[in-house]
Amino acid sequence: MTLNNFFIMDTIEDKLKKFLNLYWLRPENGLLTTFKSHAISSYDFEGPSMDLSCGDGLFMFLHLGGILDDEVDYFISTKAKDFSHSKEFIDIYDSYSKNYSVKIKKNPETKIDYGLDLKQQLLNKASKLDIYTNLVCHDNTNPLPFEENTFNFIHSNSVYWVNNPEKLLSEILRILKPGGKAILELMTPYHHQTYSDISSFLSEQAISILDRNRRSSMPGVKTYNEWTDIITKCGFEISNASSVYPNRLIVDISNIGLRPISHLLIQMSQYLPKEKRIELKQEWVNIFYELFKPLLTLSDDSDLDGSPYVLYELTKK
Repeated sequence: MTLNNFFIMDTIEDKLKKFLNLYWLRPENGLLTTFKSHAISSYDFEGPSMDLSCGDGLFMFLHLGGILDDEVDYFISTKAKDFSHSKEFIDIYDSYSKNYSVKIKKNPETKIDYGLDLKQQLLNKASKLDIYTNLVCHDNTNPLPFEENTFNFIHSNSVYWVNNPEKLLSEILRILKPGGKAILELMTPYHHQTYSDISSFLSEQAISILDRNRRSSMPGVKTYNEWTDIITKCGFEISNASSVYPNRLIVDISNIGLRPISHLLIQMSQYLPKEKRIELKQEWVNIFYELFKPLLTLSDDSDLDGSPYVLYELTKK
């Protein structure tokens, strides 16, 4: 892969400010996505390309260099009012209204040929960004809807969401061209180690409130050694593997975070006039930027065997 010149200018500090603006009511997500974006910054989406499980496209839009209007963020269309910790779990972000729109200041120069996702509501949101030439609603438990040797480049951060990641990895290999690249961000059980560490201090209900159904919805999570074994058996060549986060403190912050009250924060923010919302959002972002900025220069003490989130660069032989 060639180095994309844009990302030379877009420093990790720039990324932190951009992603905090996007996820301001969940600043821990802004921190995580900063490192996720930074980890894949050196890769071009050489076509034909695909973003497998693209969601609403907002992360990829910013990653590729797009700039959103100040009023746009991850929380402008949700089902927050329907969520309660005492009710059956719902995904509050799986929401789309006909008046959903995204004001864009600058479009990315790069476009991706295909964006796939399980949820049509999220694809409807992604369609407003015009970074995917084609959007396809697809359940990754089924064979991918493409011929063999179709793609030069595939990115995915969701392989661990399926029960049988081996099958999905084999499908990714099948549709890659010989010499094609797959850039996969894969979770390990250490990503949620925080809950085990604090379980002796908190009640089972408290852990459930913090977790909010995440671990049960990620059945394909494997250790680094397990991922490496599966990937190799599928027939990929591993060109590189690295830890996305330099220190486990990053995921500890995420696992505590503002997730338990995010549905309430979202609802409160909706009562604010647009100008006041933007004003408070900017002050909020500036505070968390100063809090999180020192974490960007943490020394890398990551150990792949214990890494919570691993980036694999894979090549089809």
